[in-house]
Amino acid sequence: MPYFTCFSDSPRSLFRLVKLNLQGKYAFESITVKTTGKRFDGFMKRTDGEGPNVFVEIQGYDDNTIYWRSFREVCMWYEENDSSRPFILVILFTDEKYDPDNRMLSCRPPCRLIRKNLADCLKGIGKKAGVLTVLKPLLLSDSKKDREKLPKLVPQWEEEIRSPELSEHETKEMTELLIYAIMQRFSDLNLEEVQKMIQLTPLDQTVAGQELIQIGMDKGEKKTQEKTARSLLSMGLLTPAQISQATGLSIKEVKGLKNSIKQ
Repeated sequence: MPYFTCFSDSPRSLFRLVKLNLQGKYAFESITVKTTGKRFDGFMKRTDGEGPNVFVEIQGYDDNTIYWRSFREVCMWYEENDSSRPFILVILFTDEKYDPDNRMLSCRPPCRLIRKNLADCLKGIGKKAGVLTVLKPLLLSDSKKDREKLPKLVPQWEEEIRSPELSEHETKEMTELLIYAIMQRFSDLNLEEVQKMIQLTPLDQTVAGQELIQIGMDKGEKKTQEKTARSLLSMGLLTPAQISQATGLSIKEVKGLKNSIKQ
């Protein structure tokens, strides 16, 4: 989710991240190849003229077929769509250990394959990362050592997000996205700890938190309460009390579901 929101709100941030020099305006979206039913993490098409189609895969797990699979999906997309534009395939690895380095296909220019390691990309950008700052928590491990770094890092990240180029609404959205990323990486971190570090409005009073609560309220029927609670628990962003409020289950029932998920 941090990737999609970051790149859809600021498409050119992806170009900056992987050092891709393209002219014109691009829109970022997620598409599905109809023939295979497979979804690309991102697809970018120039909206104000001719330019290459950019396909984006963000790889965060072991898959020895990632290169074969990605090229296959690109080929299938062109078979389904009447497009003569060249393509650029970007594969962004969240950790270099996920790159099998077994690519055997090459592209004829101007088509290109770009493979990058997220950590190297962010280090190359430095402290003035702007909206890309929301991806920095994902570079940390969930170890005790990295967790102890958070009180120092979080205020720095919050400051990096603040930019004259962003409106107040966009800054708030990016800051909430930073919360998502922190809690995605450190799933056992409670809201109070994050709030103390970042000095923000409590999550359940932000747009992000309200949307999560609304998910539960919209599915408040008894038959779906436990399913909804499990989904909210898996996100790791709300407390049992907040999930209880959203679903109508008792706090005891929510805690029971949480324990069953851990087993």
